[in-house]
Amino acid sequence: MSNIPAIDRNSRWKTIRREVGRAVGALAIALLVTFIVVLLTSKAPLEAITQLLTAPASKPRTIGLWLDDVAKLTITGLAFSLVFQARQFAMGVQGQVYIGALAASYVALSPLGASWAGIPLGITAAMLAGAIYGFLPGIAKAKLGANEIVSSLMLNYIAIEVCNFLVRTSLPKPQPGVLTTNDFPDSAVFPQLIKFDGLNVTRLDLGLVFALIAVLVVWFALYRTSWGLKLRLVGHNARFAEYSGIKATFIMVSAMTASGALGGLLGSMFVQGQGYGKLTVLFEGGLAFEGILVAIVARSRPLAVPIVALFYGYLRQGAQLMNIRTDVPAEVIGVVTAIIILLVSSSFSLNFITRLFKRSPAPAAAPATVGGAAK
Repeated sequence: MSNIPAIDRNSRWKTIRREVGRAVGALAIALLVTFIVVLLTSKAPLEAITQLLTAPASKPRTIGLWLDDVAKLTITGLAFSLVFQARQFAMGVQGQVYIGALAASYVALSPLGASWAGIPLGITAAMLAGAIYGFLPGIAKAKLGANEIVSSLMLNYIAIEVCNFLVRTSLPKPQPGVLTTNDFPDSAVFPQLIKFDGLNVTRLDLGLVFALIAVLVVWFALYRTSWGLKLRLVGHNARFAEYSGIKATFIMVSAMTASGALGGLLGSMFVQGQGYGKLTVLFEGGLAFEGILVAIVARSRPLAVPIVALFYGYLRQGAQLMNIRTDVPAEVIGVVTAIIILLVSSSFSLNFITRLFKRSPAPAAAPATVGGAAK
């Protein structure tokens, strides 16, 4: 019995090494292909690659941009991880971000936004709106049999268009025709965490703290509560879970609702953060959808999500800065992202390459028989 903990520990470290090797292998191949693409599209490929690999950590401002992306990627990665753990493939985080941002904007632009309650009420309204928007495709699947992929994607389009319409028409803005609202009052904008020489040169704000808290809360909910155990059981085998007395439908809907609340929180982080401080048309730039990549690489494990977000956020910022400072087209980041998704989702690893070149052992010769009996 005393050997069981050691066996479990060895198995855990073996799994960690395998997963790290898989991710590193995917990243190495992606960077190699990126270098080839840059070599074909740039007149100064070495300068472009240098910008990709070093620019995000070169200045306080770029570090702030990188870590701000990490916080947002962590939240969207957690949101996707929750539904993936329940073996649901809802893609509605992007819509939940827009609905959450819209709810936070109404609070921030109201008289309440100018009071001490601007930040907490904005976050609460955003998370509540996102939870409701995550609940809709879940209940539609449970009661109507609707496919969660289709329904969540359609709800994304609805949320984006409704948000854009309200920004253009009814929400207060500086002047007609401007595709942004009035600036939020300072009391409704997340305070900045770090300043350099007293200057606002970074976008690091309270959102980073919320991201770290969300990681711990999701981890605790999944691995230290009965709800999390039931959710993971439903994800592994929904029919067995039903036979065990677990209400799989309730667990599935609650997981999508909790994921929606995280999406709403991300919407609040966008519009109430230092980067915006207002609601703008198409403000999230597709980042919310990139949480799929983070969740896939992290294998939907909450504690792995911020680590993956840290590396992917660096690569993302590096590609954007490479596009700004060199002659490499912006489409390179799309190429890199697609390659990583393909490699990781197919369980690619460096061991796969070694197996390709390893000669398979010759089959053992069958024992000779004499009169039906082996010699």
